[in-house]
Amino acid sequence: MLEKELKKVTDEVYPFHMPGHKRQKEWTKGLLDFDITEIDGSDNLHSPNGVILRAQRRASSLCKSVSTIFLSGGSTAGILSAISAVCQKNSKIVIARNCHKSVYNACLINGLQTEFVYPAVKNSLGVFGEVLPSDIACAMDKSGAKTVVITSPTYEGITSDIKTIAKTVHSRGGILIVDSAHGAHLGFNGYFPPTARTLGADIVIESAHKTLPCLTGAALLHICSHRINYEDIRSQIEIFETSSPPYPIICSIDRFFEKQSKQDLFTPYVKRLEKFYGEAKNLKNLSLFESSYSDKGKIVIMTENADISGFELKRILREKYEIELEMAMPGFALAMTSLADTDEGFDRLIFALKEIDKTLKEKKKSLLLFQPKAETRRSMSFAQTADFEVLPIEKCVGRVSAEFVFAYPPGSPIIAPGEVLSREISDYLSYLLKNKAQIFSSKQNYPRFLAVLEEKD
Repeated sequence: MLEKELKKVTDEVYPFHMPGHKRQKEWTKGLLDFDITEIDGSDNLHSPNGVILRAQRRASSLCKSVSTIFLSGGSTAGILSAISAVCQKNSKIVIARNCHKSVYNACLINGLQTEFVYPAVKNSLGVFGEVLPSDIACAMDKSGAKTVVITSPTYEGITSDIKTIAKTVHSRGGILIVDSAHGAHLGFNGYFPPTARTLGADIVIESAHKTLPCLTGAALLHICSHRINYEDIRSQIEIFETSSPPYPIICSIDRFFEKQSKQDLFTPYVKRLEKFYGEAKNLKNLSLFESSYSDKGKIVIMTENADISGFELKRILREKYEIELEMAMPGFALAMTSLADTDEGFDRLIFALKEIDKTLKEKKKSLLLFQPKAETRRSMSFAQTADFEVLPIEKCVGRVSAEFVFAYPPGSPIIAPGEVLSREISDYLSYLLKNKAQIFSSKQNYPRFLAVLEEKD
């Protein structure tokens, strides 16, 4: 049985990963009592005028948005709806290259011509960092696009200068959509970076289940400016959201906002984080990534100065200490936290890190592997529908991909349709696979094969 197998996975293992309720009964107890349908008095998420409308208004007030819409299909439903509502078919759009695959899918659905902006690379982590306002300006001026989509914060908690980016976009008559799937907890305590909801973004989509104590699938779409037509958004949500939104998910969202409206839920959480970061300063070979623009709720454990990779650290924490982290990459491992984490959980993690740290030796890595930049040779829309052939992966270097290949997490493409599979990208993918990263492709050919465009004579 599935339940029996899942129980083996979750028993005794502390979850430093999503969902944000961390399996704490305070946040999940009794929600199945509300697994109902649209009966009298229960309201309807697709046309709320009663209890759900009041819950959304309470959330909007706390989030300081123009309107807030609950979603049960995750941020994916919100991203598909937002882009489809704002963009005309076959128009142009600027997107950050590290956007989630749902952004790319929205572009394909609407036949959009994409102009990519590559974020700065954080060499200390080997990941994409913030998006620069100057790059957004260049991309908009070059393409003539009026819609911009970026991710902030990133999976690793790195935020961009949303305020300046919003001014840049608006000065060119554009709309800014921010995928803030990992930032639903921002804006409630000054310990964390400011939220895109109050920095000038027009639409902000958040995954409540990632960093708030909500059930998986719980998400929020915030309309944050009067540039956005509410009915346009609602009509697209009708398409991309299930026609039977699960009430337990909806209730889990409101449970958080109802409690937050009566008491400060974040101060105890901040104290736990401050204590943890304070104790972590004693680590010799491992270290924590910290900056003025990063979210400390994402504990990024860096291995750049140690004789261990992030992949190995994640494996040791699970096998020896029964601590499950969210993800790992060559130069770090990521522990995702929320206000539902416990003192015991943080104590277990710092104890384990101190023990592991004592076994490590200093080893400065001259270069951390990070995702290579891809060459775009054909448009995504063309490559998605053009004739293709499926070849063994070793014969695909130098060929144009007809499918997405991405690591999950974080779910952003390493190569997209229309991009060339270079030797550097192929080696990077091989390295991730060797270290047991989860790699998927949209046509399910990788890693043995890849769909590539046919080469015409």
